[in-house]
Order: sequence, then C-alpha cells, then structure tokens
Amino acid sequence: MLEALKQTIRRIEARVTPRESELTFAGHRFSVVRSAWWDDATQASFEAEIGPYFQALGGSTGYRSILDAGAATGLFSVTAGLHFPEARLYAFEPSERQRIVLERNLQKTGLTARVQIKGAGLWNKNDRLSFRTHGAMSAIESVSELQGKMPFEELVEVVALDRWAEEQHLEALDLIKMDIEGAEIEALAGALKTLERFHPELLVQAYHIREGTRTYERCADLLKPLGYQFEEVTPGFLHARCPA
Repeated sequence: MLEALKQTIRRIEARVTPRESELTFAGHRFSVVRSAWWDDATQASFEAEIGPYFQALGGSTGYRSILDAGAATGLFSVTAGLHFPEARLYAFEPSERQRIVLERNLQKTGLTARVQIKGAGLWNKNDRLSFRTHGAMSAIESVSELQGKMPFEELVEVVALDRWAEEQHLEALDLIKMDIEGAEIEALAGALKTLERFHPELLVQAYHIREGTRTYERCADLLKPLGYQFEEVTPGFLHARCPA
C-alpha cells in the first residue's frame, strides 16, 4: 500500500515538476526537465553518462534509425535526435514515471515527431515481469542487483526485439544504445535475427554481475557468431560493430 502510494506521488511529480537543467553538447544547447527525486541532468552527470556513447561513435554520421533501450528520461534520445537530425528514433522505457519525463523532454526539444516511444523493456520473449523504478534506475526483478532488497510491485511489458521489428515492418536499424540494468543478455538473445539482418552498431552497458560473471562476456559470446568486433570503451561498456 505504501509503495503504491509512493509510486503514485512520484508519477504526479514527474508530470508537474518545474525543475529544469540547461545542457550543452557538441554545439547543441537544450533544456530538459528533471525530477525532484533524483538529478541525472547536471552538466557533469550528463557528460559522464551520455558523453561516452558519442565519444565511442567518434565522428560517424549517417545514422538514420536509432533504438534507445532503457531510454529513461530521454537524455540519449534527445542528444541523438539533435546530433543526427535525419534520424528516426525508437525509445524503449518500461517505467511509467521515466516515460512521463521522457515525453516532456521530447516536447521541449521539438523531437516528439521523430521519436516513437515504446512503453516496454527488451527481453528474449514477450511477457509481463516484476519491475521497479528506484531513483534514476529501473530494473526487472530477476536480473536486478536490488532483488531481495526492495519490493518489486510494478508489472511491466517486455518484448523481444525480433518480434517487435517484425510487427513494425522495420526496414533499417543503424544503431542500438542499451542501458537496461542487467537485462542485456536476454535483450540481445531476443534480437539475434534483427542483428543478423541489419548489423546495427551497438553501445551496450554490460558491466553488471550475474552469477559471478560480467554480462559483458556473455553479451560478446552472443554477438561473435554474427561477425561483430568489440571494443571495451570503459569497464563493461561494450561497443560492437560489424566490418563493412
């Protein structure tokens, strides 16, 4: 009961908070909404969290179809939308509270028409799973470091990327950013046909420890048969691409 009340209050706060931060990146200046419950939108935190993705991409251009898995409040989606003005983006975020702020940030930056939001997480099959939003972090219970420490009273939709891509009649996918708090193994396992078809560049946060090992190595094992080559940008940050 108390947990449900807390979640309701935080969803309301996400809709009405007047707090904003002004950010700059690669010549772009933009404002984003930020929650009173956490602050991931200072310039320093933005550069630490989002900057490495674009540093890994270097000066690459031509991204026309980008998928942001674990979009949260939209900092990557907004930056990618501004940085790659021809791109169509797909933002996957299962947390309702995070999606509310995400939607507001897309409106503020004029990107609503170019970003399709999917209120689901990525997994290896379509299902509904126990989930929790905790501050700026959202996680599926079975893979979360918070499992057994906090209640997971939310229930969210998860989808396999292969099935979603087929239903969307997706014709291209150039780049996938993935920051999904330990679910990256299942997400990639449910995306193998799509990866084999489009060979998108991958930016995956795979530093999580599961069963005593990093998810990085298990993600790499899934991708190697598809011809991907790897770079570990920072510890556990997997950057993978297929040679042209």
